[in-house]
Amino acid sequence: MSDRSRTRGGPAGNYLDPAAVSPVLNTTLELAATAAGYPVALLHILDDQNQHVLAAYGIEGLVGAVTDRQSTTCKEVVDTGRPLVITDASQPGMDPSLTAPLVAAGMRTYVGVPLFSREHTAIGTLCMTDTVGHDIGPEDVQILQKYAKVLEEQLELQRDRTVTSDAYSIEEIVDAMSRDEIRPWFQAIVDPRTRRTHGYEALCRWLHPTDGVLSPARFLPTVRSTDIMLDLDLQVLRQAMAMMLEYDTTGEPTVLHANIDGAHLIRPQRIEMLTAAITESEFPTDRLRIELIESATLDDTVAAQAISTLRSIGAHIVIDDVGRGWSSLSRMVTWPIDGFKIDASLTSGLGTRVVDHLLTGLIEHADANDLVVIAEGIETPDQVRSLVALQCPLAQGYHFQVPQPDPRPA
Repeated sequence: MSDRSRTRGGPAGNYLDPAAVSPVLNTTLELAATAAGYPVALLHILDDQNQHVLAAYGIEGLVGAVTDRQSTTCKEVVDTGRPLVITDASQPGMDPSLTAPLVAAGMRTYVGVPLFSREHTAIGTLCMTDTVGHDIGPEDVQILQKYAKVLEEQLELQRDRTVTSDAYSIEEIVDAMSRDEIRPWFQAIVDPRTRRTHGYEALCRWLHPTDGVLSPARFLPTVRSTDIMLDLDLQVLRQAMAMMLEYDTTGEPTVLHANIDGAHLIRPQRIEMLTAAITESEFPTDRLRIELIESATLDDTVAAQAISTLRSIGAHIVIDDVGRGWSSLSRMVTWPIDGFKIDASLTSGLGTRVVDHLLTGLIEHADANDLVVIAEGIETPDQVRSLVALQCPLAQGYHFQVPQPDPRPA
């Protein structure tokens, strides 16, 4: 089977090679079911059309079963990117599209949490079911979310062993841009204390006609070292500003975050094209936040001059992924920036003494220097509580909102 055909149905297709399914997935399900006190645990992968049972505990013969996606309970978990709890499917007044599959299988209780791919796309579920009713509390969901993280790691190892690069060609990407298939999707940036939406980040997505919605990790590596990267950044930026103007009819000052490859900073002609695109738009430049994706090869002096040029037209500059890039901390001092985003590799450790201490220092640095600070990758209520305790003003992640094809409040 070719790599391209294996990935049909979007990122979920990367996990569906039956010859590569590891038996360790079943072991993890057994541990999860025992910890949560359920007789049945299932790992489902959902592509565009179907639900696939990749691993199972408690019911024989289910592995490999395929069900129409629309007739499953798990589709709600994948579509929303949030956990789903059904304490008793037999109770009246329940949504039949969610309870009917359970009743048909002789089950009453369901609790499911989403599984995410490395592209941060929901591709499946870890779910527990039982023939009797359960009182399901937040602690039950948290147990499943912990085991879901383990399963995600196991699925990624499995994927790395079996799936090579999609190898989309430059010609395919250019054609997709000309057909307007590569577009911005939006994720809300919120105040974790009030849940009020502060702004939106425009996230690049390829609406591929056969492979589904592709995240930038699937195609940007092909063009990142070419001039096509600038064309793509400009196209998504222009579209995002235009869409925000259509959305922003309330008069509420909502900001837009747009990603720009840091390699543009050392190319004067690229900076000229970026400033032209920004100033030609009717979107207010003082509400535009340019998120710089760093490059270790940048000349810091030249880059700082380019940042000053962008700021001179009113745009604000934010360093992305602080905590992952090797030079982010030094550039927070030497570059004339307006803020930074704390990478998910750090926020995943929220609640631990070491990470909380480090984030306290970053948040205090931002406050003392009038910088915007945003915590990325927030996925759980515990992370939100930690951010509130640390007085982090802004946050972003799947806990608040999954990326959407248009800007909408979290």
